[in-house]
Amino acid sequence: MARPRQFSDHEILEIARACFLEQGPGVSTTVIAERVGLSQAALFKRFKTKKDLMMAALLPPAVPPFVDLMEAGPTEGPIADQLVAIAHSVFSFFQEIVPCVATLHASGFDKDDLFASYDIPPPIRTNIAMTRWFVKACEQGRVRQVPPVDLATAFLGTLHVRAFMKHVGAPFPDDPSDYIRNVVDVFVNGVEEAR
Repeated sequence: MARPRQFSDHEILEIARACFLEQGPGVSTTVIAERVGLSQAALFKRFKTKKDLMMAALLPPAVPPFVDLMEAGPTEGPIADQLVAIAHSVFSFFQEIVPCVATLHASGFDKDDLFASYDIPPPIRTNIAMTRWFVKACEQGRVRQVPPVDLATAFLGTLHVRAFMKHVGAPFPDDPSDYIRNVVDVFVNGVEEAR
Protein backbone atom coordinates (compact mmCIF):
# COMPACT_ATOMS: atom_id res chain seq x y z
CA MET A 1 0.00 0.00 0.00
CA ALA A 2 1.36 3.41 -0.98
CA ARG A 3 2.00 5.94 1.76
CA PRO A 4 -0.37 8.89 1.71
CA ARG A 5 1.17 11.99 0.18
CA GLN A 6 2.56 14.45 2.69
CA PHE A 7 1.63 18.09 2.21
CA SER A 8 3.74 20.94 3.49
CA ASP A 9 2.09 23.81 5.31
CA HIS A 10 3.13 26.00 2.37
CA GLU A 11 1.22 23.79 -0.09
CA ILE A 12 -1.86 23.75 2.13
CA LEU A 13 -1.78 27.51 2.57
CA GLU A 14 -1.40 28.13 -1.18
CA ILE A 15 -4.50 26.03 -1.87
CA ALA A 16 -6.43 27.56 1.04
CA ARG A 17 -5.52 31.07 -0.19
CA ALA A 18 -6.83 30.24 -3.65
CA CYS A 19 -10.08 28.89 -2.18
CA PHE A 20 -10.62 31.93 0.04
CA LEU A 21 -9.92 34.32 -2.85
CA GLU A 22 -12.10 32.42 -5.32
CA GLN A 23 -15.07 31.68 -3.05
CA GLY A 24 -14.76 34.23 -0.26
CA PRO A 25 -14.38 33.84 3.48
CA GLY A 26 -17.47 31.62 3.69
CA VAL A 27 -15.82 28.78 1.78
CA SER A 28 -16.14 25.53 3.70
CA THR A 29 -13.05 23.93 5.19
CA THR A 30 -14.38 20.69 3.67
CA VAL A 31 -13.90 22.23 0.22
CA ILE A 32 -10.38 23.33 1.13
CA ALA A 33 -9.47 19.93 2.58
CA GLU A 34 -10.80 18.13 -0.50
CA ARG A 35 -8.85 20.38 -2.84
CA VAL A 36 -5.69 19.79 -0.81
CA GLY A 37 -6.31 16.03 -0.73
CA LEU A 38 -6.64 15.78 3.05
CA SER A 39 -9.47 14.93 5.35
CA GLN A 40 -11.01 17.83 7.23
CA ALA A 41 -9.72 16.26 10.46
CA ALA A 42 -6.16 16.19 9.07
CA LEU A 43 -6.51 19.85 8.02
CA PHE A 44 -7.57 20.79 11.55
CA LYS A 45 -4.60 18.94 13.02
CA ARG A 46 -2.38 21.40 11.15
CA PHE A 47 -4.52 24.52 11.64
CA LYS A 48 -6.72 24.35 14.72
CA THR A 49 -9.56 26.56 13.47
CA LYS A 50 -10.81 28.03 10.24
CA LYS A 51 -9.78 31.44 11.59
CA ASP A 52 -6.20 30.17 12.10
CA LEU A 53 -6.15 28.75 8.58
CA MET A 54 -7.53 31.94 7.07
CA MET A 55 -5.05 34.15 8.91
CA ALA A 56 -2.10 31.91 7.97
CA ALA A 57 -3.20 31.80 4.33
CA LEU A 58 -4.03 35.46 3.82
CA LEU A 59 -1.90 37.59 6.14
CA PRO A 60 1.15 39.26 4.61
CA PRO A 61 4.59 38.14 5.76
CA ALA A 62 6.06 40.04 8.70
CA VAL A 63 8.82 41.39 6.46
CA PRO A 64 7.57 42.10 2.93
CA PRO A 65 9.91 40.78 0.22
CA PHE A 66 10.98 44.21 -1.02
CA VAL A 67 12.20 45.55 2.34
CA ASP A 68 15.73 44.25 1.67
CA LEU A 69 15.78 46.19 -1.60
CA MET A 70 14.80 49.37 0.23
CA GLU A 71 17.31 48.83 3.00
CA ALA A 72 20.15 48.23 0.51
CA GLY A 73 19.82 51.63 -1.11
CA PRO A 74 20.03 54.07 -2.45
CA THR A 75 23.05 52.91 -4.37
CA GLU A 76 25.17 55.02 -6.73
CA GLY A 77 22.93 54.32 -9.74
CA PRO A 78 20.26 56.70 -11.02
CA ILE A 79 17.56 57.44 -8.45
CA ALA A 80 14.82 56.89 -11.05
CA ASP A 81 16.04 53.38 -11.94
CA GLN A 82 16.21 52.44 -8.27
CA LEU A 83 12.70 53.74 -7.61
CA VAL A 84 11.38 51.83 -10.63
CA ALA A 85 12.90 48.59 -9.28
CA ILE A 86 11.44 49.22 -5.83
CA ALA A 87 8.07 50.20 -7.31
CA HIS A 88 7.79 47.01 -9.40
CA SER A 89 8.51 44.87 -6.35
CA VAL A 90 6.13 46.81 -4.10
CA PHE A 91 3.36 46.90 -6.70
CA SER A 92 3.60 43.17 -7.36
CA PHE A 93 3.28 42.54 -3.63
CA PHE A 94 0.33 44.94 -3.30
CA GLN A 95 -1.48 43.23 -6.19
CA GLU A 96 -1.22 39.93 -4.33
CA ILE A 97 -1.96 41.20 -0.82
CA VAL A 98 -4.84 43.65 -1.43
CA PRO A 99 -7.33 40.84 -2.28
CA CYS A 100 -6.10 38.85 0.73
CA VAL A 101 -6.60 41.72 3.17
CA ALA A 102 -9.98 42.54 1.59
CA THR A 103 -11.05 38.92 2.14
CA LEU A 104 -9.91 39.02 5.76
CA HIS A 105 -11.76 42.29 6.27
CA ALA A 106 -14.92 40.84 4.66
CA SER A 107 -14.78 37.94 7.09
CA GLY A 108 -15.03 40.32 10.05
CA PHE A 109 -11.41 40.65 11.13
CA ASP A 110 -10.45 44.12 12.28
CA LYS A 111 -6.98 45.68 12.19
CA ASP A 112 -6.25 44.59 15.75
CA ASP A 113 -6.93 40.95 14.78
CA LEU A 114 -4.84 41.31 11.65
CA PHE A 115 -1.82 42.94 13.25
CA ALA A 116 -1.77 41.22 16.65
CA SER A 117 0.82 38.66 15.53
CA TYR A 118 3.36 41.24 14.32
CA ASP A 119 5.96 43.16 16.30
CA ILE A 120 5.71 45.81 13.59
CA PRO A 121 2.76 45.52 11.18
CA PRO A 122 3.90 45.10 7.54
CA PRO A 123 2.46 48.45 6.34
CA ILE A 124 4.35 50.27 9.09
CA ARG A 125 7.54 48.27 8.42
CA THR A 126 7.23 49.13 4.71
CA ASN A 127 6.80 52.84 5.40
CA ILE A 128 9.75 52.82 7.81
CA ALA A 129 12.00 51.09 5.25
CA MET A 130 10.99 53.47 2.45
CA THR A 131 11.41 56.47 4.78
CA ARG A 132 14.95 55.31 5.62
CA TRP A 133 15.68 55.00 1.89
CA PHE A 134 14.65 58.63 1.38
CA VAL A 135 16.59 59.73 4.49
CA LYS A 136 19.74 58.26 2.95
CA ALA A 137 18.96 59.84 -0.42
CA CYS A 138 18.54 63.23 1.32
CA GLU A 139 21.80 62.75 3.24
CA GLN A 140 23.55 61.97 -0.05
CA GLY A 141 22.19 65.23 -1.49
CA ARG A 142 20.33 63.33 -4.20
CA VAL A 143 16.79 64.40 -3.37
CA ARG A 144 15.37 67.66 -2.11
CA GLN A 145 15.06 68.23 1.60
CA VAL A 146 11.41 67.20 1.95
CA PRO A 147 10.41 65.23 5.05
CA PRO A 148 11.38 61.66 4.10
CA VAL A 149 8.29 60.17 5.74
CA ASP A 150 6.14 62.33 3.46
CA LEU A 151 8.10 61.17 0.41
CA ALA A 152 7.76 57.52 1.46
CA THR A 153 4.05 57.79 2.15
CA ALA A 154 3.35 59.56 -1.15
CA PHE A 155 5.45 57.09 -3.14
CA LEU A 156 3.93 53.99 -1.55
CA GLY A 157 0.45 55.47 -1.71
CA THR A 158 0.56 55.81 -5.50
CA LEU A 159 1.37 52.10 -5.76
CA HIS A 160 -1.18 50.97 -3.22
CA VAL A 161 -4.07 52.91 -4.72
CA ARG A 162 -3.37 51.48 -8.18
CA ALA A 163 -3.41 47.92 -6.79
CA PHE A 164 -6.59 48.65 -4.84
CA MET A 165 -8.34 50.21 -7.83
CA LYS A 166 -7.39 47.25 -10.02
CA HIS A 167 -8.80 44.91 -7.36
CA VAL A 168 -12.16 46.70 -7.30
CA GLY A 169 -12.48 46.57 -11.07
CA ALA A 170 -10.79 49.63 -12.56
CA PRO A 171 -9.91 48.82 -16.18
CA PHE A 172 -6.15 49.22 -15.82
CA PRO A 173 -3.79 47.21 -18.02
CA ASP A 174 -2.36 44.08 -16.37
CA ASP A 175 1.20 45.27 -16.98
CA PRO A 176 1.90 48.20 -14.64
CA SER A 177 5.26 49.10 -16.25
CA ASP A 178 4.06 52.28 -17.99
CA TYR A 179 2.25 53.43 -14.86
CA ILE A 180 5.29 52.81 -12.67
CA ARG A 181 7.63 54.59 -15.07
CA ASN A 182 5.27 57.57 -15.31
CA VAL A 183 4.86 57.80 -11.54
CA VAL A 184 8.62 57.60 -11.00
CA ASP A 185 9.27 60.22 -13.70
CA VAL A 186 6.80 62.64 -12.13
CA PHE A 187 8.03 61.83 -8.65
CA VAL A 188 11.73 62.19 -9.46
CA ASN A 189 11.19 65.45 -11.34
CA GLY A 190 9.58 66.75 -8.17
CA VAL A 191 12.08 65.47 -5.60
CA GLU A 192 15.47 65.09 -7.26
CA GLU A 193 17.97 67.73 -6.22
CA ALA A 194 18.88 70.06 -9.09
CA ARG A 195 22.49 69.59 -10.17
